[in-house]
Amino acid sequence: MPADDPTDVMSKRQLLQFGVHRAKQAGAVAARFAAEQMADRFTPRVSRPPGAIPEIEFLLACTRCSACVKACPVGAILELDTRAGLAAGTPFIDANRARPCVACSDAPCMPACPTGALQVIDIANAVMGFAELDRDTCRAWTGTACDKCHRACPYPDDAILVDEDGRPFVDPRSCIGCGLCRAACPTRPKSIEIVPPPRF
Repeated sequence: MPADDPTDVMSKRQLLQFGVHRAKQAGAVAARFAAEQMADRFTPRVSRPPGAIPEIEFLLACTRCSACVKACPVGAILELDTRAGLAAGTPFIDANRARPCVACSDAPCMPACPTGALQVIDIANAVMGFAELDRDTCRAWTGTACDKCHRACPYPDDAILVDEDGRPFVDPRSCIGCGLCRAACPTRPKSIEIVPPPRF
């Protein structure tokens, strides 16, 4: 039987290495998915402060030191209580029931973190969640002029856009989930809800 062509052997070797690499990638994705599913079962899904790393890594890195809570100039960062189980004592933002993040340009909460659970990033790139607009109750969508959410947004015309009829739209690609639009919304109940981001 003739020996394999050296180019065929190299090709097979590269193919095998590629297969092993892809299998490792798939295993890592599966492990992350399983970990995030476990996090969903044992910890509440909440909005984390700006710069938060992925949830599982965040829970392991956060020492519950309260440094970010103390650094927040408006008191928007809270701590989960004992009902949060494994996440008890970790920081979160609840723009639906408490204060919104005001998207400080210097974002002192991020550099205050001593462990890297919060990474220092541009506040415009933060992912605390995103705003969902209820068109059935929004004044602008039901015939009354209102642009309060658009004016309150730190990134108007990027995160909240307004059409030619003055009706707002949320672009989730630019919305950081700060909640300033919700705080400004005049309807009762509010026509905007801040939804925490997906965990993976």
